Amino acid sequence: MEERFCWRCNVNVVMLNDEEFALCQEAFIHGKKIVEKELEKRNIKDFVWLDKIETFEKYRYLLEMYRMLTGEYESNPLAILHHQSSQFGKDCPNCKKPFRTSRAIYCARCGYGSGNLTKI
Repeated sequence: MEERFCWRCNVNVVMLNDEEFALCQEAFIHGKKIVEKELEKRNIKDFVWLDKIETFEKYRYLLEMYRMLTGEYESNPLAILHHQSSQFGKDCPNCKKPFRTSRAIYCARCGYGSGNLTKI
C-alpha cells in the first residue's frame, strides 16, 4: 500500500497493492467471513466494527476490509475499486503524478513524453 495521486478522485489516496486489492474484492463478494479471516490472520483482536455504514449494506464488508488494511474510512465504495496501484503507470519524472495507465507513453498532466509521439 502506498499513497499516490488518483486521477478520478483528483487527490492523493492510499492505493492498494494487488494482494490487498484482491482481499477487498473477496470481501465485496463473500462478505464478513473474509474480513474475519483476515483479522485472525493479522492477529487483530480490537477491531471495532462500524455500527452504521453510510452506504448500501452490500458494500459493508468491502468498506470494512479497506478500513482494516489502510486505517482510513472511505465513504465511496466504488472509489476503492479503482484504488489499485497497478492500474496506474509509473510516476512521471517531470510532475511526479502517475501515468494514467500502465501502458501510457506520456503524462496526461504535464505532457511529458508527448514530444516523442509521431504526428499523424
